[in-house]
Amino acid sequence: MNREFHGKLIIRGRIRAVTGLHIGAQREVAEIGGIDNPVIKDPLTGLPYIPGSSFKGKLRSLFEVLTNSKLDEWGDKYPSLKKYLPGSCRPVGEENCGKFFNKKINKGWIHVCPDYDSALNCPVCRLFGASGKESNFPSRLIVRDAFLTKEWENKWRDGEDITEAKIEVGIDRVTSQANPRTNERVVAGTEFDFEIIYNVEDLKQWEDDIKNLLTAMALLEDSYLGGSGSRGYGKVRFIFDSIEFRSADYYRTGQEEYRVSIGTENRSVVDVLRDFKGLFSEVESKLGAG
Repeated sequence: MNREFHGKLIIRGRIRAVTGLHIGAQREVAEIGGIDNPVIKDPLTGLPYIPGSSFKGKLRSLFEVLTNSKLDEWGDKYPSLKKYLPGSCRPVGEENCGKFFNKKINKGWIHVCPDYDSALNCPVCRLFGASGKESNFPSRLIVRDAFLTKEWENKWRDGEDITEAKIEVGIDRVTSQANPRTNERVVAGTEFDFEIIYNVEDLKQWEDDIKNLLTAMALLEDSYLGGSGSRGYGKVRFIFDSIEFRSADYYRTGQEEYRVSIGTENRSVVDVLRDFKGLFSEVESKLGAG
């Protein structure tokens, strides 16, 4: 293991709920006529938020599926993926031999590289981290909890509703018996501040990692965050406020010359991906070609 540190990319922006958003919490008290499925809330303020674990987990799961679909195309680019190609099966007896989704959790399969070297050469595990059988690979990403923007917090203080009680009725397909339930949702239009921090540990991999992160965010925009996505919940949009690079020397000296601000204000994920080279050219200059 040879970990290095060359700086951090700090990505900030807003998550806008395009449709009602439900990230569930355990109901503490059962009330007749009350909410059956409440949203998770900050225990100090009582306001809804998006846990970093939910956000990061969804990004990873979507990117895992994309990677599994690109094994042939990405085999040379990411050497660890070659072991999952047909005809490259690992020794007989290993769990889920030759399949990308290689670790069983409950009743489902996820992808986890078994050791540090494999994770280093895997687009998923080197970005999101891996807990393997032989060694762990720390995630290069920090995904913060996303709290309401000041604008939406003020709307709540002014008495505006930021959650709604949505009544749904499940119909038994055999007996036609109705089973009503009430879900709590964050109302459409609500915005949350997000922050993602990427640790630059390899001068040859950071560009690819950031593109993969942006790709996962683009996939999420056309998927859903939270529960009940197939029923219309959880459509979101990302709006960037800023991306800033802070080199290792910035943390040693605090000097502004070691910071780079990237002009991404009010840009979408696709905008940033489309103009990646131009936007990150100064960061590339600071880091060098590796």
